[in-house]
Amino acid sequence: MSDQDELYEKSWILYHILDRFIGNREKVAALRRLTVIQDKLGRFTENAPCECEPFTTGSLSEGIRFKGSDVDTMYIDKYAIVMCPDKDISSEIDRTNKSVLMMREAGGRPGYVHLELLQRGQKIHPRLWKSLVPVGDVFFVSSEIYRQEFSCTMNQPNMEIHGPAITIKGSEVTNFIDLDKVSSFPCYNWPSEANEWVGRPRNWPDKALRDQIINGGCQLVPVGDKTSADPFLQWRISFVSAERKLIHSLTHVQFLVYGLLKYFLKQISGTLEQMLGAADILSSYIMKTIVFYAVESTTESFWQEKHTFLCFMFCLKILVIWVKVGHCPNYFIKNNNMFLGKVHGENQRKLLYFLTYLHHMNWGCLSFGTFIQPSIGERIRNVRKGELEYVLPQPTKSECGRDMYVFHRAFILRFSSGKLPLLLKLLSGSKSEIDEFIAYLATIQAISNTGMETFSEHITARGNKAKYKYLRKCKNLLKPFATTPTSPGLLTFYYQTGNYMKTLEMCGHMISSSKMCLDRSDFNRVKMYEKLYCGRGYNFLQKCQAFVSDIIIPKEAPKFCPSHLHTEIKKAKQGGSIRIPPLHYAVFLSFLCYHELGDTRRRDKSLIDLRYLTSEVSSRPRKWIVHNLLGMCYEMVGDARSAIREYTESLQSKGLDQHQNAAKERIERLQHSRI
Repeated sequence: MSDQDELYEKSWILYHILDRFIGNREKVAALRRLTVIQDKLGRFTENAPCECEPFTTGSLSEGIRFKGSDVDTMYIDKYAIVMCPDKDISSEIDRTNKSVLMMREAGGRPGYVHLELLQRGQKIHPRLWKSLVPVGDVFFVSSEIYRQEFSCTMNQPNMEIHGPAITIKGSEVTNFIDLDKVSSFPCYNWPSEANEWVGRPRNWPDKALRDQIINGGCQLVPVGDKTSADPFLQWRISFVSAERKLIHSLTHVQFLVYGLLKYFLKQISGTLEQMLGAADILSSYIMKTIVFYAVESTTESFWQEKHTFLCFMFCLKILVIWVKVGHCPNYFIKNNNMFLGKVHGENQRKLLYFLTYLHHMNWGCLSFGTFIQPSIGERIRNVRKGELEYVLPQPTKSECGRDMYVFHRAFILRFSSGKLPLLLKLLSGSKSEIDEFIAYLATIQAISNTGMETFSEHITARGNKAKYKYLRKCKNLLKPFATTPTSPGLLTFYYQTGNYMKTLEMCGHMISSSKMCLDRSDFNRVKMYEKLYCGRGYNFLQKCQAFVSDIIIPKEAPKFCPSHLHTEIKKAKQGGSIRIPPLHYAVFLSFLCYHELGDTRRRDKSLIDLRYLTSEVSSRPRKWIVHNLLGMCYEMVGDARSAIREYTESLQSKGLDQHQNAAKERIERLQHSRI
């Protein structure tokens, strides 16, 4: 085999490994579409002020998810707008009631500006108001005060400030994923600092995309230039919306090479920290910048599967050259050196030596590091030894991986009745299968949540006629959601209204149903799902009606929730919920019904069934809740010792949403009652 043939063969293997490791076209498209839909629906406004518009940034919005990825969200202030000097705001932009800020030169590094208040809007965010600083006869907005005020709204003990972002370190509350949150102001002008980008000779992006980006403007984020003597009033011009459009326009080979650069950075980050005392000298943003310049300066024919490794080495060479000259040009503002204050002196020499060494390793550089195992290099060697699963997975496996992610993202969505007009509009205008599925699921969820919230109105209603009216309304609103995998709907409704026989009938149906309980953390269940539902032409809606998932009871409907769970629901964060495995919930409700009916024999049988189910749970993300259910049952039969044992097990269980766990309070109450 010639050297060129070997290069093409290994590049082909590398491409297909990346296609599986980072994501094939279908999975990447699904991830991106989910993000766009969720942003459009205001996914995070349940937990964020209504005056902020969420915009997902970073890897998640780009379609990349692998170990160590965080979730980045920008909150754009809807009550303020930034203008550029000598530029008009589009007539389509309503600024009547908004605060208007004007960009002013900061007199330092390109890409950083001051923001002068020109007009105070009728609605102004307190964060902006508190950040105004008088300078002579005018007011400027302090980025430092603004960022500090934003951090106060997070109210999290495990926060750090990184640049303009507030980073909430991964914990049980955040499902062990780091969250980066940034507050910003929108600017619908294209800043003059980036005019060079508009007319730059290039092969990419095309004119249509350039025009779209220019018309979209930019954002201003609260961070000053660290190399400046006075960053207090400085704001950085950000192009996150433009960057998302550019990433989405990449060919699949270009995108996979970008993903490989991000992987490469993860692998060398530990060594960089040991060598330079900091891991953030090189960042994902710099890797993104490299890809933008690489794609811009080459033809699309260069980016082929058989050139995958050459494309990666081309990008790595760009990084080596930038480190050598100590200049990393921002993609939009070319004369903004992003290495300024970071890559110089001894650090520059060490970094250049290290990167040059890795570049000379050629294919060997893909085996460097241990953050993600096995390394890409090891996977290539395994494929060449005959382990083809890395490059030729069964089509059903790819479909299953996509489905698991789509269902996971879809089932954690929370939509209130206030979102119904927007949801119905999305449903009527849906053009893709994912659009239709998410819009349908979200619409009936919003209707169902309205039904759950309506349930409490019958309690305060006067007269049986009024009570019946609200209960009938609640039931009718719950019906559409009864066929979806996460609905507590009619099952809970019948229990809460004292119709125990109907509740037992539905519980029995759920327990004996052939529907599988889908849990993506359970390898065997995922394999079963792949076997039963993938490769058979089913759409998302047909698939999701064939299984059940965790029952979700929203915090906003405490009266709808069985009283035994009120302590847990109260501890849920605003906009949150409690999630219970469906079989455990059905057996738990069966126990409660038999207890109310005085059928101790069947009640005790349900207790044994629940104990068995709980013993079978080994790795569920929310194992603690099933121990609590069992503990509550033991309490009701008078077995305090067994109840305390289950609550103790609950506290010792690692997993998600432990901040909602009321086991400690339950133990203290039982111990106090025994004194």
